[in-house]
Amino acid sequence: MKTGRLFRSQFLLWLGAAISIAEILTGTLIAPLGLTRGLAAIILGHLIGCGLFLVPAGYLGAKLHRSALASAELAFGQGGVWLASGLNALQLVGWTAVMIVNAQLAMNSISGQLFGFKSPILMATIVAVLIIGWLLMGSQLLFKINNFVVGLLVVGLLVIGTVLMLTMVFMAPATAHLLPADSLTFGQAVELNVTMALSWLPLIGDYTQRVDRPLPVALVSAGGYMLGSIVMFVTGLLVVLRTGQTDITALLTRSGLGLIALLIIVFSTVTTTFLDTYSAATSLANLTGSRHINRLAIGVTVVGLVIALTVAMTYYENFLYLIGSVFTPLYAIIFVTYFIRKATLPYWLNFSWWVIGIVAYYQLQKLDFIGGTTLLVLVGLGLAVWLSGLVVKLAPLTRGELSR
Repeated sequence: MKTGRLFRSQFLLWLGAAISIAEILTGTLIAPLGLTRGLAAIILGHLIGCGLFLVPAGYLGAKLHRSALASAELAFGQGGVWLASGLNALQLVGWTAVMIVNAQLAMNSISGQLFGFKSPILMATIVAVLIIGWLLMGSQLLFKINNFVVGLLVVGLLVIGTVLMLTMVFMAPATAHLLPADSLTFGQAVELNVTMALSWLPLIGDYTQRVDRPLPVALVSAGGYMLGSIVMFVTGLLVVLRTGQTDITALLTRSGLGLIALLIIVFSTVTTTFLDTYSAATSLANLTGSRHINRLAIGVTVVGLVIALTVAMTYYENFLYLIGSVFTPLYAIIFVTYFIRKATLPYWLNFSWWVIGIVAYYQLQKLDFIGGTTLLVLVGLGLAVWLSGLVVKLAPLTRGELSR
């Protein structure tokens, strides 16, 4: 694939990943901060999540030609790959279920108001079937179809965004009592943005491992996600601040764009969730040795559908924080090992630091640091791992490990 076409495909792939109802809903959670502080939290959180995590993770995938979690072997050995792969598969099955639930709720809300028809089973199944259809496409056809659909999504979102802004102009601003200012701190808001980006951390290397020019492709991929995600978060923030409502689908229906919104919700969920299922399958392949990635991904989609139909999706914020607690220390150790030390601590010590990092994540949340908990863990644990190398014998990475 030519360089220009490759960059365009990677950019649109990750732009499409960011266009989802989940991103908008997370943006609504930041409304208690108000407009100025809310925008600042969104931008700072994305700079941390994308710049300090997605870019280096994407770079490693392209540089080493390894999947995102296979890079864990540098610091943890094969056992680390298996453990990280298992954890990643679990969180991505969870994300698949969350995305299907969010989509079917929004679809039923719009369908009920437009056509008087609701069916959680049917709506969830439609989304799952389309995801499977995406997975069954060949890679060349997939990129073409995905790029085309993402292009349509961008156009549709521009239309909806314009209509929403015009609609909100004629609505009274939300009253203060609807948005308690003490319900969310600035640091917590930053952390919500960071953890949403971190949910893609174990995936990005899966989509850069087969390409050359590591740094440019990592920047393009992370940049595509960052741009789309910021727009989604800001949309959620503005809707709540102006209307006092978190039911965005109801607002869309009243604006007269319910059918367009329905299609955008369906296909944005597909372009996002198929990445989750494919990466979960890649992680499962690390565990099972299977080469049938698409079959595993279809299985993940089916399991996600079953969970979506049978388990209540609550504690969404806690789910995001759980992702941050596991993958922040994991990649802090990997980054120090590869980028700074070019050598690894004994595997048992890295595992110990990983566990300490997970525990520290929850303890450091109590500090309510303005830059979010993830940044504290990245800097603090990274420093601890580096200092450990001064007193413990290191195993230098081989030339093959540093560049494959």
